[in-house]
Amino acid sequence: MKPATMKTAALLMSLMMLLPMAGAVGAQEQPPAANVPDEAGAAVTFSDQVSDGMTVTVDAVNTTDGGFVAIHDSSLLEGDAVGSVVGVSPYLEPGLHENVTVQLFDVPGGDYDTTELTENQTLIAMPHQDTNANQTYDFVRTNGAVDGPYLDNETPVTDAANVTVEPAEPTTGESFDVSELTAPELVEQGDEVQVNATITNPNDVADTQEVEYRFDGEVLVREQISLEPRESTTFTTTVNTTEGEMALTFHGVYTRDRGAGDQIRIVEEIQSFHVSNLTAPETVSVGENLTVTATVTNPNEFAATQPVQYRFDGNLVETQSVTVDGEDSETVEFQIATDDLELGTYIHSVFSIDFGQNALITVDTVDEADEGDEADEGDEADEADEGDEVDEGDEVDEQDEQETEETEE
Repeated sequence: MKPATMKTAALLMSLMMLLPMAGAVGAQEQPPAANVPDEAGAAVTFSDQVSDGMTVTVDAVNTTDGGFVAIHDSSLLEGDAVGSVVGVSPYLEPGLHENVTVQLFDVPGGDYDTTELTENQTLIAMPHQDTNANQTYDFVRTNGAVDGPYLDNETPVTDAANVTVEPAEPTTGESFDVSELTAPELVEQGDEVQVNATITNPNDVADTQEVEYRFDGEVLVREQISLEPRESTTFTTTVNTTEGEMALTFHGVYTRDRGAGDQIRIVEEIQSFHVSNLTAPETVSVGENLTVTATVTNPNEFAATQPVQYRFDGNLVETQSVTVDGEDSETVEFQIATDDLELGTYIHSVFSIDFGQNALITVDTVDEADEGDEADEGDEADEADEGDEVDEGDEVDEQDEQETEETEE
């Protein structure tokens, strides 16, 4: 990788005048850029290339302390250090980075009347520092006050490239894409099933194409959908399962070359989960977490997903979507906060679609028994203190008697 110098003497002379001009802006906030110490090792390589006008590629850039590689247009040579910035990379960690793609005309603080290059021109790659250490390129936003260029012998580190603009050929004739197919996995025979899918036009031109819905391989719906370039829409259809066989069946949404499929099971009846073994404390203190568990049993021969509710005093607190294999059971658990509950005794419940269990629970204050224990401990301490005082008095009386006997002798 060659040292980052300009390819012409005129360009080098212009850049030598760059920093005093940029540093004069916001000089009260920080010293002029010309006073920034040289950063040994910073370098950039920017080769001549063909671009689609929206991005360019920097071959290699070394940001010794982290930062960005900015792309300047030729107005840099006229002293416009800030206005010449037409692109900047994302934040680059310290070290060497290769083949860095830079989006053009998308710079924080920049104001552009175009979104892409429209003609061939010379662009200049310049590593910039992250002087305010926020990993955001603020050079343009602050009018050059922060995030100035890396220097080599007080000259900005740069490399120039001739960029030839060849806009990419517009995408045409591609098949619409299909994604995000949604439909229930389990239905009762006779129910109507709603099926949704996202249809996207990947082309750069508007197009109209046919979208079809197939059930068990058979086309049930055909629809002509018109979309603008890169536009998406939701394809929706309903399926009447009255005539459907009670079996696991394939279905899906398809375009000319794309598609999304899934399986749907049609059954005679979906029985509700049963609920048993509701387990919870009989008393809970305000502020404690309440844990409630219950056993949910699937009486069907097939796996199913159904809602299971927890209710407190009749009010819905939480609903969980629970999946249980055929003729199997699962334990559900609810964690309930009690900070806002009022004191009293309540009914609380765990419900499935058709079944459930209830129990009583009392919301109380902090356990009075614990408070009583604390009081007993305090009484024992007081008694001990009183005992100590009595002992001290006995010692004083014995000393007085001894002194009296010595006096009489």
